[in-house]
Amino acid sequence: MNVKELTPKAMLVGFVLSVAVAMYSAYLGLMIGGVYWPIVTTSLMSMALLKLFGKTSKQEIIVAQTAASTGGLLAAGIIFTIPALYLLGMQISATEIILIALAGGLLGVLFTIPLRKEMIEREQLPFADGAAAAALVEAGDEGGEKAKKLGIAFGIGAALAIARDYFKAIPGLISLDTLKLDISKYFSLGFGVTLVTFAGGFLIGPLFTGVWFFGALISNFAIVPWLVSSGAFADKGTAMAAITSPLGIGVIIGAAVAYFLLKGLPSLKKMLEGLKEEKTQLSKIWVFGIVLVVALVTIAANLDPVLSVVAIVGAFFMAYVGARATGEMNVDPMEVFAIIVLLIAKLFLGFQALPLVILSAIVCIAAGMGGDFMQDLKAGHILKADPGSQTASQLLGVVAGAMVLGFVLIALQPRIGTAMFPAPQAFAFKGIISAQSIEMPMVAGIAIGFIATVLLTYFFKIGIVMVAFGIGLYAPITLAFPLFVGGMIRLYADKKKLTENGRLLAAGVIAGEGLIGVAIALLMFAGVIAA
Repeated sequence: MNVKELTPKAMLVGFVLSVAVAMYSAYLGLMIGGVYWPIVTTSLMSMALLKLFGKTSKQEIIVAQTAASTGGLLAAGIIFTIPALYLLGMQISATEIILIALAGGLLGVLFTIPLRKEMIEREQLPFADGAAAAALVEAGDEGGEKAKKLGIAFGIGAALAIARDYFKAIPGLISLDTLKLDISKYFSLGFGVTLVTFAGGFLIGPLFTGVWFFGALISNFAIVPWLVSSGAFADKGTAMAAITSPLGIGVIIGAAVAYFLLKGLPSLKKMLEGLKEEKTQLSKIWVFGIVLVVALVTIAANLDPVLSVVAIVGAFFMAYVGARATGEMNVDPMEVFAIIVLLIAKLFLGFQALPLVILSAIVCIAAGMGGDFMQDLKAGHILKADPGSQTASQLLGVVAGAMVLGFVLIALQPRIGTAMFPAPQAFAFKGIISAQSIEMPMVAGIAIGFIATVLLTYFFKIGIVMVAFGIGLYAPITLAFPLFVGGMIRLYADKKKLTENGRLLAAGVIAGEGLIGVAIALLMFAGVIAA
């Protein structure tokens, strides 16, 4: 480790930002079902904060940023999975959530360490956001113009959260149902009164948001209206629960299996070949240390011993697959990899809901850490930062983010599953875990998801979008619509070469509304302010 890079001020900035990023990413993920790569934003924030301390270096900035961005993907792994327990009517403590986050985070980081030489130095995979962060740090921010734009957007998002959540001055949702229009008996449309969904759609981009919205249109403007108008079901809610929800979950399962067979297995083959060539990077002592640390954490989280082994093995493989997917496509479908391990565990081991959710969370976090850490290491490689310092910083970020996620999730729990926080991935995990048998809508969805993913992957290399299509089928269209609008704004920005400024504004809005929204929820939970 290089003490000139891993300085006390770098560790302080990284720690504080990881906490902040974990908090607003949890808020974002529960609201829109996705977390964007925070590395570019946290690079700018780290640069601005370190300059307040005086002279800094590019290497010190990227080391601080390594810790800072960790909170985002750590939060994603938790909020994609753990809320499934709440949707199943079960409870889990803040302490258990923290331990689960630590287990998944430590596994993901430690299993990613040996991949740097293979993916970054030898194969030179692009890791697009990592390269973009390095370019940002290299260019600097003369006059602090970029930081000012980020700050203004932060203030706008914060003001909206205060007006909506604290003063109750504006409603949380506007839709055909809230407006009590006659057509709401058959059709659904609207949007949450939040800038997060529009900003999230901008960051996600037009492809995923467009496919997501297409699924929502099919569900809310074709299948459900036909089922209700034909008299097959009495209302929209019943029709969705019986048909479009299992159909959408089936699409996700089929897409996950197809994507893993097409992309995941080849990646695992490369990994096994690489391990044969570089046995020294995974010595018996190193592996034993990982297993011992994680076993202690998973036992403390009441995870079944057999499932602990499954979690460790699953995290080992999926951290690699997540890292490779990120390197090649700049997308880490971490929930897809968790679903694969979940399906295997449920099929062959038949565990109950709680251990299955914990397993999913640990694997999901590990897959997310694989992508996040490799993005950081790519930036560090370009800027000639010390990998050892980055590893220590990443571990610090895991601890920082994990410390707050349990309390954030507990504070937001009463609103999870509402129109404001639909938690679409957790809904899918709930459906998979609770399913006692596979009904026809789910069978149809599995077939559609599998076949479409294979075809889209083979001909267009975009098979992963079927996950977005499946979510669109069952998640509220009040989420899909603003995401789509944000994606279309991104399309326009790309054509007009306004994307960089748009990304800064979108990230600032999300951070402002997310952090203040979480703060208000925590104060309500503590009884400091009235709910």
